[in-house]
Amino acid sequence: MTKRKPVSAGDLLARLANDPEYGERVRQRDEKIRIAHERHARAEAALVQEMRAAGADINSVWDLINTKKKHPELVPILFAHLDKEYPDRVREGIARALSVGGARTGWDKLVRAYRKNPSPTDSVYGVSQVKWALHLAIASAADVSVLDELIGLAADRRNGRHRSFFVDALATIDDPRAQAALEELKDDPDLSEGYRRLAKKKARRRKKASK
Repeated sequence: MTKRKPVSAGDLLARLANDPEYGERVRQRDEKIRIAHERHARAEAALVQEMRAAGADINSVWDLINTKKKHPELVPILFAHLDKEYPDRVREGIARALSVGGARTGWDKLVRAYRKNPSPTDSVYGVSQVKWALHLAIASAADVSVLDELIGLAADRRNGRHRSFFVDALATIDDPRAQAALEELKDDPDLSEGYRRLAKKKARRRKKASK
């Protein structure tokens, strides 16, 4: 039997480009993306305008993420919009922007938003992306002054995998209560990812110290 010659990526793309059904599916997908982008831009327009008036050179709240530049002057604005009715994508962006830093002043608002936000599962990540972003902001803002509440959030199994980065936050706090909580929670399957990260960090520190 003659082996069939494998199809190259270039040939496959060329075939797809000439496939009208595939082209229509791509067009429909791109149109949905465009409509969603426009809807989100309209929804966050007032927020963006307010932040630009405060000096931020941005077109979306998502522009505040994955940047080394801090914007402490925008934190009060972000908190003022945290509980407003926005599409989930905008709400996630606000929470992610607060996780960059400076959110300790609004700890109570973060925790309140986290607790009242439902925890539906997402088919890809197994988490609610809005709640995941809120939990990142909490983990970033946590310090010893709110340790008892952080431990309570980390131990609350109703929030499932949303608690992963609370492990990281507990590990950064130099307090016997934090270490005791880490020991007590280590067998929680929903926190396994956090403990794997923690183990890798410890291994890197040991390797660096041995050099």
